[in-house]
Amino acid sequence: MSHYMTALAMKQQGLKPATKIVLYWLADHHNGETGKCFPSLARLCKVTEMGKTALVGHLDTLEKLGLIERLRKYDNNGAFKSTDYVLTLKDDTLVRNTDNPCSDFAPPLVRNANTNLGSNNLGSKPYTSSNDDEVNYYFDQLWEMYPRKIGKGQARKAYVTASKKIDFFDLLPKLEAYVATLDGKDKQYMPYLATWLNGERWADEV
Repeated sequence: MSHYMTALAMKQQGLKPATKIVLYWLADHHNGETGKCFPSLARLCKVTEMGKTALVGHLDTLEKLGLIERLRKYDNNGAFKSTDYVLTLKDDTLVRNTDNPCSDFAPPLVRNANTNLGSNNLGSKPYTSSNDDEVNYYFDQLWEMYPRKIGKGQARKAYVTASKKIDFFDLLPKLEAYVATLDGKDKQYMPYLATWLNGERWADEV
C-alpha cells in the first residue's frame, strides 16, 4: 500500500466519485519498487463493490484521461493473461476539460495552488453529500473497510455529521491509516465506527 499514491489519487479533480474510488483502490495496490499495480479485476470488483462492466468502464475513463496506463500480458499462446496498471499521476491538481464525464455533484474544476498532500484538495469547504445515494455509496466504502461492524445505523448518522466537517476523499485515507493499526487486535477493544467518527478521530495522530 502506498499512502503517497493514495493521497495523490485523491487530489485528482473532475472525476465522478465512483471513478475516483477506482483510482483510489488502484493507488492502494501501488508497488513502490516496480511502479506498477497488479490487482486482478476480481480484486478490484470486491474492494470497490462494483460489477465488472461498471469497473471496466471507470478504468476506460481513467485511461482516456491519462491517469493510468494498462499493460496487458499474454501467454506464449497469445491468450490474455493479466493486466498491470501504471499510475501517471502528478503532484498537482489540474483543471480538467468539462467535456470529461463528471457527475452533477463533482467537485469544482479549479486549480489548487497548495500541493500539500495533507491539505483539503477539493476546495475551501468540506465536500458534503448532496443526496441519499451519494451518502450511501460513500458510507458503504467506510463500512466495508472498518473491521468492527456493529451499529451500522449509528455509524451512518455519524458519517453524515462528519461529512460536514471533512470531505470523503480526505476522510478515507485517514480511516485506512487507522484501520492499519488495528491489525491483529481483538475486535472487542476497537471503538465502533460511529464512535471514531463522532470523536473526530481522523484528526488524531496515528
